[in-house]
Amino acid sequence: MRVSFESDRLPRLSWQTHEKTHVLGFDKFHSLRTRLDSYFERYLRGELTIGQILKKPAELVFYAVDMARLLSGLEHLHGGRVKIDSDIPIGAGMGSSAALIASLLKLFGQFEDLDELVQQVRHCERLQHGQGSAIDAATVCHGGLVRLRGGVISRLPLAEQGLGRGWYWLFTGTPASSTGACVDRVRRNFTGSSIWSEFAEVTCRVEQALLQGLPMVEPVRENHRLLTRIGVVPAPLVRLAEQVEQRGGAAKVCGAGSVSGDQGGLMLIWLPQGTPDALHLAPDWRWGELKEERQGVHWLS
Repeated sequence: MRVSFESDRLPRLSWQTHEKTHVLGFDKFHSLRTRLDSYFERYLRGELTIGQILKKPAELVFYAVDMARLLSGLEHLHGGRVKIDSDIPIGAGMGSSAALIASLLKLFGQFEDLDELVQQVRHCERLQHGQGSAIDAATVCHGGLVRLRGGVISRLPLAEQGLGRGWYWLFTGTPASSTGACVDRVRRNFTGSSIWSEFAEVTCRVEQALLQGLPMVEPVRENHRLLTRIGVVPAPLVRLAEQVEQRGGAAKVCGAGSVSGDQGGLMLIWLPQGTPDALHLAPDWRWGELKEERQGVHWLS
């Protein structure tokens, strides 16, 4: 994701993607921010669902820009146009919201401390995801291999070879349920469950494999089974994982998955031989070779 800004003298901010342009006058920023903060408090009281906070995704962009101004002690924003160029699938549980918010805070604010930036990304992101994990915010701000344990964020030394060869991403379509809806459903059904200690144990095995350059096949397979148990892996993706495992590989949903429908966002796939073209893929699924980003959000020259 790349975010750029071109200033002008008009008292408004616009932002543009490939499909559409959104505009908001500076006189509306304060009322937007206070309304969204109020809606979030109502969500916490159970008066609204997470999907009722934002009327449209554009509001999250304007909110993040105004938070950058407020937290940086800036009296005014410069009018202009924000351009967002992203190939991260939207609504797929792959951190597109966190990446966008981190870019906007960095572009319009003054954040030298990464921990502070992570907290502010989470503050903005809560409007879309509710009381979710800090992992997306930590990952897009720090880059590389990131551990989140007990609320403590650590950046770990990724092995020189990284994941190695044979790793792919597969986009299975935008999930029917949002990340916030998945988090709420799982929280209601599994709060206090012993399954979270199983997730923690598998995560430790993945971490050690990445640090030591060991195979990750078994922990990825086990993680997939745990995600299936909590109900966030749609049936077509369960069948796809079976195909992959029959070929000696491993596959799992990345991000939140989905608690309804047949699409589950992105999947992580490892194949010892061949590419995802050898699998029985739906016509609208697309894939690519997985590449690591060792830097977090940063300025481009």
